[in-house]
Amino acid sequence: MEASGITAQMGEDQFEEWFLAGLSAETIPLDDMLGALDELRRAGMTAQADSWAELLEDSLEERDLGDAMVRAVRNRAAARETDPAFRRHVEKRIHWAFRNDPLRKKFVGHAGFAKTIPMQECFRRLDTLLKLQEGVLGLDRTWGIGRVRSIDPFYERVTIDFVRKRGHEMSMAYAAEAIQFVSDDHLQARHFLDPAGLKSLAEQQPAEVVRIALRSHGAMPVSRLQEILTDGILTPGEWKTFWEAARKTLKNDPLVVIPVKRSDPIQLLDREINYDARWFELLAKERTIDAILSRIEELQAAMGPTEADDAGRHVVADRLQFLLKGFGDTDVSLRVKVVLSARQWNLPEEWIPWQSQLEGLLLPDTLLAATVDLPAKKLSAFVEAAAGQDEKRTQDAILKLLPRAPMATLNVFLDFLIERGVEGAIAGVFREELARRQAGVEMVLWLARHPEKLDLWGIGTAGDLMFHVLPLFERTYTGERLKAANQLGELVQQRKWLEAAVESMNEVQQTSIIRMLKTSMGRIPLDTQAMIGRICISHPHLARLLEESREESAVIQGGLTSWRSYKNRQKQLEKLVNEDIPKNSRDIGIARSYGDLRENFEYKTAKEQQGILLRRRAEWEQDLNQVRGTDFSGSMADKAGMGTSVCLRYQDGSDHWFYILGEWDQEPSMGIISCSSKLGKALAGRKSGDNLFVPGEQGDMEALILKVDGLPLSILEWAKGQPA
Repeated sequence: MEASGITAQMGEDQFEEWFLAGLSAETIPLDDMLGALDELRRAGMTAQADSWAELLEDSLEERDLGDAMVRAVRNRAAARETDPAFRRHVEKRIHWAFRNDPLRKKFVGHAGFAKTIPMQECFRRLDTLLKLQEGVLGLDRTWGIGRVRSIDPFYERVTIDFVRKRGHEMSMAYAAEAIQFVSDDHLQARHFLDPAGLKSLAEQQPAEVVRIALRSHGAMPVSRLQEILTDGILTPGEWKTFWEAARKTLKNDPLVVIPVKRSDPIQLLDREINYDARWFELLAKERTIDAILSRIEELQAAMGPTEADDAGRHVVADRLQFLLKGFGDTDVSLRVKVVLSARQWNLPEEWIPWQSQLEGLLLPDTLLAATVDLPAKKLSAFVEAAAGQDEKRTQDAILKLLPRAPMATLNVFLDFLIERGVEGAIAGVFREELARRQAGVEMVLWLARHPEKLDLWGIGTAGDLMFHVLPLFERTYTGERLKAANQLGELVQQRKWLEAAVESMNEVQQTSIIRMLKTSMGRIPLDTQAMIGRICISHPHLARLLEESREESAVIQGGLTSWRSYKNRQKQLEKLVNEDIPKNSRDIGIARSYGDLRENFEYKTAKEQQGILLRRRAEWEQDLNQVRGTDFSGSMADKAGMGTSVCLRYQDGSDHWFYILGEWDQEPSMGIISCSSKLGKALAGRKSGDNLFVPGEQGDMEALILKVDGLPLSILEWAKGQPA
């Protein structure tokens, strides 16, 4: 028998004798017996553990020990998560345990054991319901903290007086899933019971409030801590001062671990970490990438290389060498992390060849692959280290990578090059990519965020850049590139940015951009209608273009769109009619009161806005008459088209699903595209096995249609949904 603890001290015969003696004891040593069963499972002896666990349950039933039975089946369930027959066994055992308590017996049904919910989650929900009683405090993410007013066993409902909604009634099943019943020392409970006292504590002892938050909610990143504390305890404006003061104190608290990365969780420990020989022994035994890197980063945050003896530094070098040999050939970003750690610890080249590894990472393709999983801080440290090894080679490699770099990487690369005064070379790369119409969304987004560089680098104006922006949204993006596209879309739709761009255009460009926006209406994920309105308010003479024929931008007569998009358009029209137009009428009345209408700028602007709003109302009413709503149920899926799913395989081997819906439908994060989009039109009528060119991130790309299918349930539900 290979196990540890209790089981390691005895053979199988001795274990059997010990276990049977425990079952016969006056008081069953349940903790020891459950621990022994866990040891058997860790040793791979799952069948033996299960047999002994069943015997334990039978003994508990004979002795009428209900609460102990719940603990026993929970221990066993951890290893039988996916066994449907065992789920029924668990539910039966717990029903037996609660047979004399009608309310607790009902709790079992609301915990979800009869459903496909993971069993450990079912036990968590059961634990929640077992805390349910009148007067206890419950925490809900939507409604905040509240006190249980009543429990209705007959209708199986709970009423809670939340801070944000008194008398809120919910089912026991929902309470089990969503409510956390807390004690009076929980952070939100303290705020509920004594808000002035907690506020005073936050001002005088901010670190203690952080500790209370960690004890209440568990380990969490700084962003989550900020979200919790600024939800009523602190104002958003107080956060920065609070956190700076708290962090200063917590850095000297050995029981609080503040990670290097903001995305990693802050932890509250039970006991102080001691970086002694035992700690390094545990590091030496680690075999996984995450565990090794996490421990070394923790060590780096706690002590410097000069504070560790040679034995400790040898262990660090050994683990880094282990990562390099085991995973370095397939994980380039891991090689970078190893190099940075070895460099920070001043490890000799004979212990680990980090300098030669650094030189090998300077090949452009290798360098780009290395950036994929690196946070900005680590990437900055890496390029600085690479420059220290070979400045010119590093600069040349980075310049070649600028057109292909993801957004976060591009920011780091450009900061590095600008600091070194090579803006002329950067400008050359940007000008060439823009001239060839090959500049990606990342390069254009960077320029849109740094308009001062446009003139400095001889690229043109923000108005010139706008003509590169709109075609980018004809392409389909995924992952980080989709995030960059969304950020670019948000930026160029901002009134201030848009007005500055149009102001820098000549009259021909202004006319062209209005027509481009009209043509793009409904085909790209930008609110081009609102953009036109903002432009015409600041440049009234362009409003005449709205009177031109709408043939280019009109939707197809008799077209279809999802009920979600149709209802959204209805809601937009209702807001326009009931809010925007009446407000504009009030603005006209106020402006008229200012006197002489010939010199009254406010009146002229309001009247121009009135024209835009009335035209928009007519257009949207016409749209709603021409396009019908549908839920796409029953759509044919023999070939690609409206109401179908299409899986494309690109030449790099990646697969992507797209869901073709109606005229106004688009949700890039879910893969939903309009049938009128460039990609939707390219796919129309195609079948599985077809090769074709489709619009992609860098222009048209070759792809294979792997499969054409019906719409999945999640997309059908989206199509039927309420307005977003």
